[in-house]
Order: sequence, then C-alpha cells, then structure tokens
Amino acid sequence: MFGTLSKRFWTGISVFLLASGIAIGFPSAARAEDSSARAHIGFAATHPLTKAGWRTFAERLKKEPDAPKLKIFLNGPAGDDFSAIENLARQHYEFGAAALPSFPEVFPHTALISELGITGGDNELAAAAAVTELLMVDCSLCQKIFKKQRIVFLGAYSSARFVLLSYDRLSTPLAFQGLTTLTPGTAWDRLIVSLGGKINEDYSDAGDLFARGEISATIATPLELSNPAVKAHTRNVLIAPLGSFRGGAGFLASASYWQNLTPKARRAILNAASDGIVSTATEYRAISEAALEKAKSEGLTIDTASPDLVEKIQKHIQTDILGIDQTAQERFGVVDAANFIDRFLYLYDKFAGLLTQAQSSQQSAQVLREQIFDRLDVLKYGVEPG
Repeated sequence: MFGTLSKRFWTGISVFLLASGIAIGFPSAARAEDSSARAHIGFAATHPLTKAGWRTFAERLKKEPDAPKLKIFLNGPAGDDFSAIENLARQHYEFGAAALPSFPEVFPHTALISELGITGGDNELAAAAAVTELLMVDCSLCQKIFKKQRIVFLGAYSSARFVLLSYDRLSTPLAFQGLTTLTPGTAWDRLIVSLGGKINEDYSDAGDLFARGEISATIATPLELSNPAVKAHTRNVLIAPLGSFRGGAGFLASASYWQNLTPKARRAILNAASDGIVSTATEYRAISEAALEKAKSEGLTIDTASPDLVEKIQKHIQTDILGIDQTAQERFGVVDAANFIDRFLYLYDKFAGLLTQAQSSQQSAQVLREQIFDRLDVLKYGVEPG
C-alpha cells in the first residue's frame, strides 16, 4: 500500500515535529491595523520548511503593500494528518502545508510523483520546481482535485537527498545480499529487493528497529543522525543516487480565503511562494551537509557507492520508470501516467539546466517566477467558477 511511504518518511523525521503548539514571533507578524492571515504548520521551528521556507515567505509578504501580513503558528497538524487539508477547507486558518502523497486516494498524482522519488539527478530544487509547475500549470485534473478539496496549491518541496545509514560498510552490490533495510517508501522497497536485500515494513522508529535487530540499515536524510538511537547503530553513511521525498505541498492556502483576496494580493502571494520554495531547498541542503560534516568529525565513515553499485541503482531506476505507468492506474487511478511521468522528467531537466545559471537564491526564485508563477492568471487560478 502506497500510504506507507509518507508514514515511514514522517516517522523518520519525527524529531523535527513539534509536540505542542507555539506561535513564532516572525518579523512578519501582523500589526493591528494590517490585514493579516494565519499559517498553522505541523513542523518544528528547526525544520527547513519552517526555519527557511515559511520565514522567507512571510518576509516577502511583509514587503508587498497588497499582501496579507502573516502570523505563523507551529501547532498545525502533522503533514500526514488529513486534518491539514480539512482545516484549510473549512478556513480554520488561511495557510498550511501537507505531505500530499500520504493521501493517495485523494491526491493520486502526488502519490505517483513520490514513486518517482529516486529519478532525476541530485538537484532537489529542480525537482521541487518541476513538481510545482506540473501541478500548477500542466495537470488540469490535479487542479480539479484541489478545488474539490477546497485548497489552493502554491508550491512543492523536496527533502534533502537520502543516504544509507548502517553499522557495516555497504558500498558494493554484494553488501546488499540479504540486508534488511527500512526505506522511506515503496519505490525504495523495490530498489532494495532488486539489489538482493529485504525490507522492513514496520512503522516504528528506526532507532528502535536497529536496537531490536530488525534492520541493519535505513534510507533516510542525514538529519536522521540527530536521533540518538539511530546514531548509536550507525558507523557508515553511504552517499548514493537514492533520491528524496517529493510531492509534498510546502505551501497551501484555503480556497475560501484565496477567492476573497484581490488579484494584487494573489499575485503577491504567488511571488512570495517562489522565494519560499528556493529557501526551503537551500536550507535542506545546508543542514544536510552540516549533518554529514558533523558525523565525519565524530568518527563516522562517509562513503560513496562503488561504480558498479551506482550502475545497478541507475539500471533499476530506468526499469522501474517503465513499469510505474503500468501499475499507476491500478494503484492510484492515474489513467495517463506515462505522459505525466514524461512531463515530470522533462520539467526536471529543464529546471536543472536553468538553475545552473542562477548565481543566487534571488536569481533562482526569479527562474521559478518566470517559468511558473508569472504564467498563472490570478483572476482564474484557484478561483471557483462563478
């Protein structure tokens, strides 16, 4: 069942989720005389989406005279809790975030995107941009689904690149024979099986599974090393083309709220979303690299996959893409999966090329604005027919 992908991924980053609700005193908090809006986010203050993405989003709105001034609260539901969608639909607050692949029966196309989590290169900003354009511009059925759920999609995010955490060194194909691994989801399950390994579908904490001897490795972001129980069983970190979590909605708005905004306010919000997407990806990469540096300084071995292991992984990825469209209708109800997949891969390559020319975060955000957000008609996008 595909829903396990996000459940496993969100369990893996549970150290970043906030157990109690607090309000962040961002500089963008509204003054009494300002029009204001609330965002309730189910992430801790240290999470890249909160620390960088939403902070940047709020700062950009603060500079726009026609935009709402944003108050951000960290007491929202977790991304894999469907109330993150329901609360926006009922306009309990105006903005939020959600891990859409957690709900494949409602958002089948984002489930399909997450199945493509190990495709493409290592540019996760390009992946987030590709998903954003695909869902906002190209996929009319996706927009119909968003309208039905009474939400407005404003941008995607991708996690940092996944690595393999283990006690033993696992840099060659032979090392995977019989290896029991906890993965972020079914796409990675198939990879491990193709390498001769086994998978563990327990949703328990990775540290607990290590301690009970039920797994020997886990595919996760380097941030998982902040979990003491995982770190205690990790001596080797393998860098390989393992992809990342994709398809999440980093920025969502309540449709009722959106429809009552002026066109200028909607344009300001769309402009700010591009900065938020870039900031999130930049912060994810920065803290991931910092986590690897810290691990290395503490004696862990940071290894890279051998050429033959890389070749096997890439061969599996190519084969898996050919098979995904054959099962997409049965698993997610996506009829035209092949074209959807082709479009995602095209957009990834497009953004990977364009973003290599960007020399700053501001220039990267401008690429997203020109390629995606400027193309949206603020009189129509996210607005129900009269």
